[in-house]
Amino acid sequence: MSITVSQASPEEWPEASALIFNDAAEVDQDRQIREFLETIKADQNGHKQLLVARENETLLGAGVLIFTDAATAFFWPPFTSRTDCASALLQEMAARIDQSEVSIGQALLEPGQLNLRRLLTQNGFPHLTNLLFMRHPLTNVPGQGLLETEHIQCVPFDEQTNRPRFLKMLDQTHRFSFDCPALNHCRTAEESLESHRSSGDSDQKHWYLFQHDNTDLGVLLLSEHRADQLWEVVYMGVAPEQRGKGYGAAFIQFGLQQALEHHQSALMLAVDHKNSYAIKIYEDSGFIRQNTLSVHARMRSQFSEKKPKIH
Repeated sequence: MSITVSQASPEEWPEASALIFNDAAEVDQDRQIREFLETIKADQNGHKQLLVARENETLLGAGVLIFTDAATAFFWPPFTSRTDCASALLQEMAARIDQSEVSIGQALLEPGQLNLRRLLTQNGFPHLTNLLFMRHPLTNVPGQGLLETEHIQCVPFDEQTNRPRFLKMLDQTHRFSFDCPALNHCRTAEESLESHRSSGDSDQKHWYLFQHDNTDLGVLLLSEHRADQLWEVVYMGVAPEQRGKGYGAAFIQFGLQQALEHHQSALMLAVDHKNSYAIKIYEDSGFIRQNTLSVHARMRSQFSEKKPKIH
Protein backbone atom coordinates (compact mmCIF):
# COMPACT_ATOMS: atom_id res chain seq x y z
CA MET A 1 0.00 0.00 0.00
CA SER A 2 1.20 3.52 -0.78
CA ILE A 3 1.35 6.35 1.73
CA THR A 4 -1.42 8.94 1.42
CA VAL A 5 -1.22 12.43 2.88
CA SER A 6 -4.24 14.62 3.57
CA GLN A 7 -5.39 17.42 5.82
CA ALA A 8 -6.61 15.94 9.09
CA SER A 9 -10.33 15.96 9.77
CA PRO A 10 -11.54 17.08 13.23
CA GLU A 11 -12.02 13.40 14.08
CA GLU A 12 -8.33 12.80 13.33
CA TRP A 13 -7.00 15.75 15.34
CA PRO A 14 -6.64 13.97 18.71
CA GLU A 15 -4.72 11.00 17.29
CA ALA A 16 -2.45 13.21 15.18
CA SER A 17 -1.80 15.58 18.10
CA ALA A 18 -0.89 12.69 20.36
CA LEU A 19 1.66 11.59 17.76
CA ILE A 20 3.14 15.08 17.48
CA PHE A 21 3.64 15.41 21.24
CA ASN A 22 4.55 11.79 21.86
CA ASP A 23 8.06 12.71 23.01
CA ALA A 24 6.99 15.57 25.27
CA ALA A 25 7.52 15.26 29.01
CA GLU A 26 4.60 13.39 30.51
CA VAL A 27 3.84 16.19 32.95
CA ASP A 28 3.44 18.67 30.04
CA GLN A 29 1.98 16.42 27.37
CA ASP A 30 -1.74 16.87 28.06
CA ARG A 31 -1.40 20.65 28.31
CA GLN A 32 0.59 20.89 25.07
CA ILE A 33 -1.92 18.75 23.18
CA ARG A 34 -4.83 20.77 24.55
CA GLU A 35 -3.23 24.12 23.64
CA PHE A 36 -2.30 22.86 20.17
CA LEU A 37 -5.84 21.62 19.48
CA GLU A 38 -7.31 24.92 20.67
CA THR A 39 -5.08 26.72 18.14
CA ILE A 40 -6.19 24.43 15.31
CA LYS A 41 -9.87 24.72 16.25
CA ALA A 42 -9.69 28.52 16.49
CA ASP A 43 -8.36 28.85 12.94
CA GLN A 44 -11.27 29.96 10.76
CA ASN A 45 -9.36 30.48 7.51
CA GLY A 46 -7.49 27.21 7.06
CA HIS A 47 -4.12 28.88 7.59
CA LYS A 48 -3.07 26.35 10.24
CA GLN A 49 -3.04 22.97 8.52
CA LEU A 50 -2.55 19.69 10.35
CA LEU A 51 -1.53 16.98 7.87
CA VAL A 52 -1.65 13.23 8.41
CA ALA A 53 0.09 10.41 6.54
CA ARG A 54 -1.51 6.99 6.49
CA GLU A 55 -0.75 3.60 5.02
CA ASN A 56 -3.51 1.01 4.99
CA GLU A 57 -5.56 3.22 7.38
CA THR A 58 -2.69 3.25 9.91
CA LEU A 59 -1.42 6.65 11.05
CA LEU A 60 2.30 6.82 10.28
CA GLY A 61 3.08 10.49 10.64
CA ALA A 62 1.87 14.08 10.97
CA GLY A 63 2.99 17.52 9.89
CA VAL A 64 2.04 21.12 10.58
CA LEU A 65 1.97 23.87 7.95
CA ILE A 66 1.13 27.43 9.00
CA PHE A 67 0.47 30.38 6.68
CA THR A 68 1.42 33.22 9.01
CA ASP A 69 0.62 35.99 6.53
CA ALA A 70 0.03 36.55 2.83
CA ALA A 71 3.74 36.20 2.05
CA THR A 72 5.10 33.60 4.48
CA ALA A 73 4.50 30.00 5.52
CA PHE A 74 6.23 28.07 8.30
CA PHE A 75 6.23 24.33 8.72
CA TRP A 76 7.22 21.90 11.44
CA PRO A 77 9.46 19.06 10.30
CA PRO A 78 7.42 15.83 9.96
CA PHE A 79 6.66 13.73 13.01
CA THR A 80 7.34 10.16 11.95
CA SER A 81 9.96 7.44 12.32
CA ARG A 82 9.88 6.50 8.64
CA THR A 83 11.87 8.32 5.97
CA ASP A 84 9.39 7.54 3.20
CA CYS A 85 6.57 8.97 5.30
CA ALA A 86 8.55 12.12 6.09
CA SER A 87 9.24 12.57 2.37
CA ALA A 88 5.56 12.19 1.53
CA LEU A 89 4.60 14.83 4.11
CA LEU A 90 7.27 17.27 2.91
CA GLN A 91 6.23 16.84 -0.72
CA GLU A 92 2.63 17.58 0.21
CA MET A 93 3.74 20.70 2.09
CA ALA A 94 5.78 21.83 -0.91
CA ALA A 95 2.76 21.37 -3.18
CA ARG A 96 0.51 23.38 -0.84
CA ILE A 97 3.08 26.17 -0.59
CA ASP A 98 3.43 26.24 -4.38
CA GLN A 99 -0.35 26.55 -4.78
CA SER A 100 -0.58 29.45 -2.32
CA GLU A 101 0.36 33.09 -2.80
CA VAL A 102 3.25 33.09 -0.33
CA SER A 103 6.76 34.00 -1.44
CA ILE A 104 8.54 31.67 1.00
CA GLY A 105 7.87 28.55 3.07
CA GLN A 106 10.46 27.80 5.72
CA ALA A 107 11.50 25.87 8.80
CA LEU A 108 14.17 26.39 11.47
CA LEU A 109 16.32 23.46 12.58
CA GLU A 110 19.31 22.83 14.80
CA PRO A 111 22.44 22.86 12.60
CA GLY A 112 23.39 19.44 13.92
CA GLN A 113 20.20 17.75 12.70
CA LEU A 114 22.02 16.60 9.59
CA ASN A 115 19.74 13.69 8.62
CA LEU A 116 16.61 15.82 8.89
CA ARG A 117 18.23 18.71 7.05
CA ARG A 118 19.28 16.35 4.26
CA LEU A 119 15.72 15.05 4.05
CA LEU A 120 14.34 18.59 3.72
CA THR A 121 16.82 19.40 0.97
CA GLN A 122 15.91 16.25 -0.96
CA ASN A 123 12.22 17.14 -0.83
CA GLY A 124 12.23 20.74 -2.01
CA PHE A 125 13.43 22.72 1.02
CA PRO A 126 17.16 23.43 0.53
CA HIS A 127 19.33 25.19 3.08
CA LEU A 128 18.99 28.98 2.81
CA THR A 129 21.25 30.30 5.57
CA ASN A 130 21.96 30.11 9.29
CA LEU A 131 20.46 32.65 11.67
CA LEU A 132 22.39 33.88 14.68
CA PHE A 133 20.09 34.79 17.57
CA MET A 134 21.27 37.57 19.86
CA ARG A 135 19.92 39.13 23.05
CA HIS A 136 20.52 42.38 24.93
CA PRO A 137 19.70 42.32 28.68
CA LEU A 138 18.97 46.07 28.65
CA THR A 139 21.80 46.91 31.01
CA ASN A 140 24.20 49.79 30.35
CA VAL A 141 21.96 51.36 27.71
CA PRO A 142 23.31 54.82 26.72
CA GLY A 143 20.89 57.67 27.23
CA GLN A 144 22.01 59.83 24.32
CA GLY A 145 23.54 59.14 20.93
CA LEU A 146 23.82 60.11 17.28
CA LEU A 147 20.07 60.65 16.85
CA GLU A 148 20.11 63.42 19.45
CA THR A 149 23.42 65.06 18.49
CA GLU A 150 22.51 65.25 14.79
CA HIS A 151 18.86 66.12 15.52
CA ILE A 152 17.55 63.15 13.55
CA GLN A 153 13.77 62.89 13.56
CA CYS A 154 11.95 59.66 14.39
CA VAL A 155 8.71 59.16 12.42
CA PRO A 156 6.25 56.48 13.68
CA PHE A 157 4.51 54.35 11.08
CA ASP A 158 1.03 55.44 10.06
CA GLU A 159 -1.00 53.31 7.67
CA GLN A 160 -2.78 56.30 6.16
CA THR A 161 -0.04 58.91 5.87
CA ASN A 162 3.38 57.33 5.40
CA ARG A 163 3.05 53.69 4.36
CA PRO A 164 4.55 54.47 0.89
CA ARG A 165 7.61 56.03 2.55
CA PHE A 166 8.18 52.91 4.64
CA LEU A 167 7.78 50.68 1.59
CA LYS A 168 10.23 52.79 -0.39
CA MET A 169 12.75 52.67 2.43
CA LEU A 170 12.36 48.91 2.82
CA ASP A 171 13.03 48.50 -0.87
CA GLN A 172 16.12 50.71 -0.66
CA THR A 173 17.56 49.06 2.43
CA HIS A 174 17.20 45.61 0.86
CA ARG A 175 19.67 46.63 -1.86
CA PHE A 176 23.14 45.14 -1.40
CA SER A 177 22.04 43.78 1.98
CA PHE A 178 24.05 40.91 3.47
CA ASP A 179 21.11 39.77 5.61
CA CYS A 180 19.54 36.80 3.78
CA PRO A 181 20.11 38.46 0.38
CA ALA A 182 18.28 35.64 -1.44
CA LEU A 183 15.00 36.90 0.06
CA ASN A 184 15.36 40.22 -1.73
CA HIS A 185 14.83 38.46 -5.05
CA CYS A 186 11.77 36.44 -4.06
CA ARG A 187 9.46 38.93 -2.34
CA THR A 188 8.40 42.54 -2.76
CA ALA A 189 8.73 45.34 -0.21
CA GLU A 190 4.95 45.08 0.32
CA GLU A 191 5.23 41.37 1.14
CA SER A 192 8.20 42.02 3.38
CA LEU A 193 6.27 44.66 5.33
CA GLU A 194 3.29 42.34 5.81
CA SER A 195 5.59 39.54 6.92
CA HIS A 196 7.16 41.81 9.55
CA ARG A 197 3.66 42.78 10.70
CA SER A 198 2.90 39.19 11.72
CA SER A 199 5.96 38.95 13.99
CA GLY A 200 5.17 39.18 17.69
CA ASP A 201 2.11 40.74 19.30
CA SER A 202 2.19 44.45 18.52
CA ASP A 203 1.59 44.75 14.77
CA GLN A 204 3.05 48.11 13.61
CA LYS A 205 2.89 49.88 16.98
CA HIS A 206 6.67 50.25 17.26
CA TRP A 207 7.74 50.85 13.66
CA TYR A 208 9.92 53.89 13.00
CA LEU A 209 11.45 55.74 10.05
CA PHE A 210 14.37 58.12 10.62
CA GLN A 211 14.96 61.33 8.66
CA HIS A 212 17.41 64.22 8.66
CA ASP A 213 16.95 67.44 6.68
CA ASN A 214 14.02 65.87 4.79
CA THR A 215 16.15 62.87 3.79
CA ASP A 216 15.01 59.42 4.88
CA LEU A 217 17.88 57.46 6.41
CA GLY A 218 16.46 54.07 7.36
CA VAL A 219 13.91 52.13 9.36
CA LEU A 220 13.64 50.18 12.60
CA LEU A 221 10.75 47.74 13.13
CA LEU A 222 10.24 46.51 16.69
CA SER A 223 7.73 43.99 17.99
CA GLU A 224 6.50 42.96 21.42
CA HIS A 225 6.52 39.42 22.79
CA ARG A 226 4.26 40.00 25.74
CA ALA A 227 4.32 36.51 27.22
CA ASP A 228 8.11 36.73 27.58
CA GLN A 229 8.16 40.47 28.42
CA LEU A 230 10.70 41.22 25.73
CA TRP A 231 10.90 43.03 22.42
CA GLU A 232 12.37 41.95 19.10
CA VAL A 233 14.18 43.85 16.38
CA VAL A 234 12.13 42.49 13.48
CA TYR A 235 14.03 44.55 10.93
CA MET A 236 16.64 47.29 10.84
CA GLY A 237 17.90 48.82 7.60
CA VAL A 238 19.94 51.81 6.48
CA ALA A 239 19.66 53.33 3.00
CA PRO A 240 22.70 52.36 0.87
CA GLU A 241 23.95 55.95 0.45
CA GLN A 242 23.75 56.50 4.23
CA ARG A 243 25.73 53.46 5.33
CA GLY A 244 29.03 53.78 7.15
CA LYS A 245 27.93 56.87 9.10
CA GLY A 246 26.90 55.16 12.34
CA TYR A 247 23.17 55.29 11.70
CA GLY A 248 22.63 51.54 12.14
CA ALA A 249 24.12 51.63 15.64
CA ALA A 250 22.06 54.76 16.40
CA PHE A 251 18.81 53.07 15.33
CA ILE A 252 19.61 50.06 17.53
CA GLN A 253 20.39 52.33 20.46
CA PHE A 254 17.00 53.97 19.98
CA GLY A 255 15.36 50.52 20.06
CA LEU A 256 17.20 49.65 23.27
CA GLN A 257 16.00 52.89 24.87
CA GLN A 258 12.41 52.22 23.82
CA ALA A 259 12.45 48.68 25.21
CA LEU A 260 13.97 49.90 28.46
CA GLU A 261 11.39 52.68 28.82
CA HIS A 262 8.62 50.11 28.35
CA HIS A 263 10.08 47.99 31.18
CA GLN A 264 11.05 45.01 29.06
CA SER A 265 13.45 42.28 30.20
CA ALA A 266 15.46 42.15 26.97
CA LEU A 267 15.69 43.07 23.28
CA MET A 268 16.35 40.19 20.89
CA LEU A 269 17.07 39.79 17.19
CA ALA A 270 18.15 37.32 14.54
CA VAL A 271 20.79 38.06 11.91
CA ASP A 272 22.31 36.16 9.01
CA HIS A 273 25.48 34.51 10.33
CA LYS A 274 27.39 35.81 7.28
CA ASN A 275 26.47 39.43 7.97
CA SER A 276 29.62 40.26 9.91
CA TYR A 277 29.06 44.03 9.52
CA ALA A 278 25.67 43.91 11.29
CA ILE A 279 26.89 41.42 13.90
CA LYS A 280 29.68 43.83 14.88
CA ILE A 281 27.15 46.65 15.29
CA TYR A 282 25.01 44.48 17.54
CA GLU A 283 27.92 43.20 19.63
CA ASP A 284 29.33 46.72 20.02
CA SER A 285 25.84 47.73 21.22
CA GLY A 286 25.91 45.05 23.93
CA PHE A 287 24.05 42.16 22.30
CA ILE A 288 25.15 38.67 23.33
CA ARG A 289 25.16 35.64 21.02
CA GLN A 290 22.62 33.00 22.10
CA ASN A 291 22.29 30.22 19.52
CA THR A 292 22.26 29.49 15.80
CA LEU A 293 19.51 27.82 13.75
CA SER A 294 19.54 26.65 10.14
CA VAL A 295 16.88 27.94 7.76
CA HIS A 296 15.56 25.53 5.12
CA ALA A 297 13.23 27.20 2.68
CA ARG A 298 11.24 26.95 -0.52
CA MET A 299 11.17 30.33 -2.24
CA ARG A 300 9.05 31.83 -4.99
CA SER A 301 11.75 31.19 -7.61
CA GLN A 302 11.13 27.49 -7.05
CA PHE A 303 7.34 27.75 -7.24
CA SER A 304 5.06 27.02 -10.16
CA GLU A 305 3.61 30.06 -11.95
CA LYS A 306 0.01 29.51 -10.84
CA LYS A 307 -0.70 31.27 -7.56
CA PRO A 308 -4.31 30.89 -6.41
CA LYS A 309 -5.31 32.38 -3.09
CA ILE A 310 -4.79 30.56 0.20
CA HIS A 311 -7.92 28.64 1.19
